[in-house]
Amino acid sequence: MLRQVLHAGLRTSFHALGRFVASHPVFFASAPVLLSILLGASFSRYRVEEDVESLLAPKHSLAKIEGNLVESLFPVNRSKHALYSDLQTRGRYGRVIVTAAKGSVLDPAHLDTILTVHDSTFCLAAMHWVSFRQSKLF
Repeated sequence: MLRQVLHAGLRTSFHALGRFVASHPVFFASAPVLLSILLGASFSRYRVEEDVESLLAPKHSLAKIEGNLVESLFPVNRSKHALYSDLQTRGRYGRVIVTAAKGSVLDPAHLDTILTVHDSTFCLAAMHWVSFRQSKLF
């Protein structure tokens, strides 16, 4: 008896719902799309947090204070974020790239050679063209 009453009630209500959906097809076809666009557009206000440290540690926590202290005492080389052309001033430059065929560059034999090249490089002297011409005149 209860099953028949529930079955009749559900059948009547779903029949009415079907008639309503069939009589308004544009609304039921466009409403999910519009609702998705509106809900998706609300995510544009959120920004992606790139600093993981702010997500894991409170703003004034001891770990954050110690991290700032370590960063101030031992600064990280952030040259990979800067342009190489910003580091140079006008003039001529040379580069020496040292590699070791066998072993490490820090082996004592290689290290002595590197230090010799370093010393001889810094002992190089360059004269300006004006001072060079004046020295030839006298």
